[in-house]
Amino acid sequence: MILCIFVLSTNIALSEEDDKLESLRKSPIPKLPRKLYTFTGDERYLNEEMFNSEAETLHTLHNWIPLSSDARGYVHFNNYESYDLSDPYTVSINRTHDGPGYMLSAFHQLHCLSYLVQHYQKGYGGTNLTQEVAHHSAHCFDYIRQAIMCAGDTSLEGKTEAGPGWGSVHECVDYDALLGWANENSAEKWRNALMPGEAIL
Repeated sequence: MILCIFVLSTNIALSEEDDKLESLRKSPIPKLPRKLYTFTGDERYLNEEMFNSEAETLHTLHNWIPLSSDARGYVHFNNYESYDLSDPYTVSINRTHDGPGYMLSAFHQLHCLSYLVQHYQKGYGGTNLTQEVAHHSAHCFDYIRQAIMCAGDTSLEGKTEAGPGWGSVHECVDYDALLGWANENSAEKWRNALMPGEAIL
């Protein structure tokens, strides 16, 4: 009986703690499920040969496109005033339309990483980088740095046969659930307007 009361009170305390965390900021995004995910190398998304040519880099980065939502991470809510949000961006979401939208940070982070991968290859290949590319790259590096610090992944990595970082299990937001929610609340579709050879998210 005492054990049941202790477990029940512990669960209530944890639930109250979760409620406190959720109330820090009112958001339209539902509480997404979490899942365990083992980090492993996946040559569909990054591989050593992809830096041999710009075409190979773009071909590999094209595999990243399904990792982003249909609207490239942009979502829109008609009642955004009822949430703790700033005004929406007015952004070029496809080749012909501007519209209101919010960018989900996870997709912004993927965009930054794909941008850096493409321009790393250009630098690696001896192409001079423009001021715009240098500025955008600096933004992406710092954005990813802050995203890593914000997520604060506390998974403990040990030695594995696969090498440093691979084979370690992480508790993650269920990315399929996040992607599904983003697509259900998608702003204008971006993926349908992709030009041949375009790969950056």
